[in-house]
Amino acid sequence: MEQMKVWSTRGLAPSRALSFWNEAVSSAFLRVRTESRHSPQPFQAQLQSLSRGNLSVNRLHAQSYRVVCNTNDSHHDWLFINLHEHGRCRLRQLGREHWASPGDISLNLGNTPFDFEFDDQVAMSCLRVPLAGAAARSGLLHDAVARSLPGGAGTQLLRAYISSLLQNIQALSPSQAEHAANGLFDLLALSLEGADPKHDDRAGVQAALYRRALAYIDAHLGEADLSLAHISAHLQLAPRTLQNLFQAHGTTFTACLLEHRLMAAERLISNDSRTLMAQVAYAVGFSDQSYFNRAFRRRFGMTPTERRHEAARLLS
Repeated sequence: MEQMKVWSTRGLAPSRALSFWNEAVSSAFLRVRTESRHSPQPFQAQLQSLSRGNLSVNRLHAQSYRVVCNTNDSHHDWLFINLHEHGRCRLRQLGREHWASPGDISLNLGNTPFDFEFDDQVAMSCLRVPLAGAAARSGLLHDAVARSLPGGAGTQLLRAYISSLLQNIQALSPSQAEHAANGLFDLLALSLEGADPKHDDRAGVQAALYRRALAYIDAHLGEADLSLAHISAHLQLAPRTLQNLFQAHGTTFTACLLEHRLMAAERLISNDSRTLMAQVAYAVGFSDQSYFNRAFRRRFGMTPTERRHEAARLLS
């Protein structure tokens, strides 16, 4: 099981501290550029990073600084869920600007340019999760980036869940962390459902269409020939329009369909010790057993058989 990594500028020469911090942040999050905010004090910072499967937790304490990310590609398809604990910061992404205060939760994407600017000493916990997993749950995700999350019970539950997850992440196995990430996705979707659709009627229509597309996918997972054309016909949209709808939510039809099939397969495997793996694959729409095995291992870090054995061990 991977151990927590810790980076600290303590004891480093002032001329070395910021470049070291840049290396730490780039290693734990993704490739960025860190810039010093002029301060009479030498730059000091610490970062703790821990990964469990596709869920990564990063907790940082630092003096005022700025983070700039210029990436713009699908190889960084991450969603960052940030719990702000101390200090105010400005997040800019997708043409928006959002000021976060202690206690707030902010969202940013890893596959498009963004920057954070911390105007004070900062303490922040950041959960890095696959964008596809979150985008497959809610049609409102992209609309929430660099904006305040809605108030209400959903966001309160999300905040409490994040706090609990931060306290218990080290005790989780990779498969348990996968389930924890799914709980995180569901609560995030619940939080976003509290948004006021009247602030952007077009965004509300797009979100509703996206949810209908996801519901159709879930209802027809077992159809190996399920295609974009099938859903387009059901929604009475042009295939290109539907593809643009998926892209607007940070994913593609192919990636979303694969995510839903793999999640359904994982649930079947975890809760049923008797069904043959070939039958599981067939039930969720995979016609190629070897492709199913490869895709499952890439998504969950273990083979379907290994996942079943682990589920049995956890229940025993």
